[in-house]
Amino acid sequence: MALQRGVKLHRSFARGDVAEVVAPGPARVTPPCPHFVHDRCGGCQLQQLAYDAQLAAKRALVGDALRRIGKLDCGDPEIVEAIAEWRYRASIRLAVKPVGRSDSRTVGLHPYDRPGSVFPLGDCHIADFRLMALWRDLKQHLDLLPPRLAGLTLRLDREGRRHVVAESAGEPWQSAEALRAALPDGAGVICWWQPVDGAARVVAGPRTGFPATAFEQANPEMGALGRWSSWASSAVRSCGTCTAASATWRRCSPAAGRKW
Repeated sequence: MALQRGVKLHRSFARGDVAEVVAPGPARVTPPCPHFVHDRCGGCQLQQLAYDAQLAAKRALVGDALRRIGKLDCGDPEIVEAIAEWRYRASIRLAVKPVGRSDSRTVGLHPYDRPGSVFPLGDCHIADFRLMALWRDLKQHLDLLPPRLAGLTLRLDREGRRHVVAESAGEPWQSAEALRAALPDGAGVICWWQPVDGAARVVAGPRTGFPATAFEQANPEMGALGRWSSWASSAVRSCGTCTAASATWRRCSPAAGRKW
């Protein structure tokens, strides 16, 4: 690679931009998302690497942080690859930026090197297809979102229902029902209004009890795997008759009096 002039040197690292790829390495691939290249999207950082190389890079980054910052004497940790490489996110938060002094606004994501800017989102390759289908329909009706919109979150719950969370100052979201009616599959959409300084509440659609603003892993399948791993670890610790290998993968013996 050839770096552009103007490389910025810091005390422990340097930062620069690639001007030209003279000869691509064996792990370099063409990023599938146009936003990665043209808009310098801050959501993904490693799309130019094949997936195996991404995993290796992440292992090395975490290992370096543990040794250099954590002062731990350890190697690079093992990593569990995602079940799906693309279209796995069950939520996406979009930024909002007014266009001049007009009523128009740009809704999308931030470039990684210009956090104060927002580029309009066409498609996010790591977001679930159902969320992007919702976004394609919703962005035709941005005028039905709150006038002082500050942020927009699209989210899937565990039953596949789609949630639109509009964060804004000022008056509550008055046109949420009109938005649901304008969407092709609006009956399956639940609209939430979240005041900038208050708690979110449903303003259109059924109240299912799902907390759309609560934290949950953006990758549900990996989140479920993490919960299972935690349960398995606690099961091993609580059972005095099994080894880690047998308790994780097999039922306990009848003599133990427990079955997993």
